[in-house]
Amino acid sequence: MDRKTIILIVALVAVVILYFPALQYFGLVEPPAPQPTTDSIQQPSSQPPAGWETTQTAPLQQTPGTPAAPVESATLAPPPVDSTLPADTVVIRTDKYTVALVTDGGGPVSLLLNEYGYRDKKPIQMLPQAQLATPEISFAGGTFSASRIHYQCNLQPGHYDAITSPLEVTYTFTQPDGGQITKRYLFGPGRYDYDFIFEVNETSKFGFERKYEIIWNTPLGVSEPDLNSDYETMEAVAMQAGVRETLDDWDDGALNQVMTGTTEWAGVRAKYFAAVMIPRNRVGDAALATGIKREILTADDEIESRHIMAGLEMQFANAPVIADTFTVFVGPLDYTLMSDYEVGLEDILGIGTTPFIGWLIKPFAIAIIWVLPRMYDFIPNYGIVIILFAFLVKMVTLPLSLKSFKSMNAMKMLQPKIDELKKKHKKNPQALNKEMMKMYKAHGVNPMSGCLPILPQMPLFFALFSVFRSTILLRDAPFIFFIDDLSRGASSFTDPYIILVLIMIAAQFISQKFTMASATQQNKALMYIMPLFMGFIFYRFAAGLVLYWACFSLFSLVDYMIFRRDKAPEIKAA
Repeated sequence: MDRKTIILIVALVAVVILYFPALQYFGLVEPPAPQPTTDSIQQPSSQPPAGWETTQTAPLQQTPGTPAAPVESATLAPPPVDSTLPADTVVIRTDKYTVALVTDGGGPVSLLLNEYGYRDKKPIQMLPQAQLATPEISFAGGTFSASRIHYQCNLQPGHYDAITSPLEVTYTFTQPDGGQITKRYLFGPGRYDYDFIFEVNETSKFGFERKYEIIWNTPLGVSEPDLNSDYETMEAVAMQAGVRETLDDWDDGALNQVMTGTTEWAGVRAKYFAAVMIPRNRVGDAALATGIKREILTADDEIESRHIMAGLEMQFANAPVIADTFTVFVGPLDYTLMSDYEVGLEDILGIGTTPFIGWLIKPFAIAIIWVLPRMYDFIPNYGIVIILFAFLVKMVTLPLSLKSFKSMNAMKMLQPKIDELKKKHKKNPQALNKEMMKMYKAHGVNPMSGCLPILPQMPLFFALFSVFRSTILLRDAPFIFFIDDLSRGASSFTDPYIILVLIMIAAQFISQKFTMASATQQNKALMYIMPLFMGFIFYRFAAGLVLYWACFSLFSLVDYMIFRRDKAPEIKAA
């Protein structure tokens, strides 16, 4: 190692170590503040968007004690269930969530996830500022809503447990002339879902005919400190004839879309959570979505919020009785958990949907989702797990890397002969290519083998990006020091997480410095530019992905050291 290289590496290490302290010293950035709490993060109202037919009927008559209409300054986590809901509320607690149901509308108006919280540790609310019981069922283009009538409940108001055994809650509405609507909810342990049975007896007494719509009518709220990233991932998704479909036909900030066809499920998702309705006794005939986008001001920037609702259209025969069963999933975007439903629910994550190459990425992504949690069982720190995973990938690709090094070394030894051929045939490119291929063959050199290590790395890298972006695997997962959430990236160039990006840049530079085959002017420029370019791209990516790339770059030095042991020429005699 020459003197210039040593000085440059020391300078890079110093920049990595002193970058953030220097910013603080010169007053360019304040010391990192605590993560924002749900009381300090502002979000716009989750009120259903105008134009959604099923919510445009007569105003909901609120009983005393129900939440007031949402306002622009509403916070992420609403007050505790007990203090905001009417006296007739039934609260059911399972080991996964706590749900509150009311008789006005006959259904859930609050659902808190017990195992997932905001950064202030308050549980995630999946029905933020609900205005109606959710999901909502409506008939006749929204002129009749089953969430706007008063029901009788089979349980007395109070708190109930469904932690060890299932519990059924039934709401019944009976007309004076005998027509009856019944909503049955079955809650049980170990599940991020509940069964919802909807029944109508004597449909003619209500005037119901042809079809109804079941809608997740309360838009999901943001749950992450990076509001912009959270809003960007919000979308309406459906499974139609085995194909994942996104309902995203936005027009001037409004979404109002119907996608006809056999529909296995439909719902809404945010960055790490989703609410999905899965019909069980028959499939839907269409998927529906509506929503609005609007600009809102935060403490740091202006961002675009999204409020989306989605559902299914269910047609029925001209019969006196309707009886449909749904599984309603309300929980985390956990690929393994969602795949257990065996209806393609895991596809809501969007893993493997990249145009043209999604089919190649998906197997790698599934392997990552399977391997990392099992490594975590033995090493309960995802940062260390990612480092070990990068090392394992490097060991698997080691034979290809060694072959690449040998090929580059052989090309370097043949370079003088290549230069002679270029001079000899500088006016005849066809003859030059022919002579070069002949020389490569004679000396047993494959000029393309230098790309071999990249081939398996590219789909793996895209799979890692897809997994860390979509699944809840790394959410709130700490590593060391200030890196307490491997799912998030640096929000700016003065964010403490930028230090990890600087480490990645330094690691890639050091790796390229030692492993680059030749020191041409072009290669030298690439050695300086590429790490900076990658750092600029990576700085907002999940810290887990940045950590992986930094470690993989450093582990590339292992290939170099192994190769350096063999000093023998790597080309055959012509």
